[in-house]
Amino acid sequence: MKNYNTNGLYLSKKTLVKAGIRKRIMVISGGILTVLFATSVLMAILDSGDELRQNLIVYVALLIPSVLLLYKGMKDGALTDLANRYNSIFECDRDGVVTISELTKQMGKATPKILSELERLLEKGYLCNCSLQKTGHPCIILSDGRADIDGSGFVNVVCDICGGTTRIRAGSSGKCEYCGKALESK
Repeated sequence: MKNYNTNGLYLSKKTLVKAGIRKRIMVISGGILTVLFATSVLMAILDSGDELRQNLIVYVALLIPSVLLLYKGMKDGALTDLANRYNSIFECDRDGVVTISELTKQMGKATPKILSELERLLEKGYLCNCSLQKTGHPCIILSDGRADIDGSGFVNVVCDICGGTTRIRAGSSGKCEYCGKALESK
């Protein structure tokens, strides 16, 4: 089974651990029940005895929820993988703002799909230390949560050429938003 990264700055460790346990339970129990009831259905169809055939409808009726349980577990696992993917993008961001257009390029998905995924991940609590801004230019605003961990949150750097203020990740470099001069944070 895949181990999920729960150490990401923008991942909710508690939520991901719970989701991982829930996913494993659903996949294992759904898988076992699906195999059991699918085998029963096949035996009822192939067997010449009347006893198994009489129970065919019951086996099919029990097969459906077991397949749905298996499917739900797999779908929840995919959601956890998606949260990890967004986290890796957010952790590489330098200015604390990740536009939806940046995400569409990096994820290879359409804007409505990105917005839908982000809303779902935030609603379910998979992502933390960030918020979705839908007005104006849609984007994800990243918080300074990292500053509490390793002192590398976001800082405002004033350009000595034009006096403009640019927000960049502490310990990194960037460009002034106004004049384009190279900036470094301390």
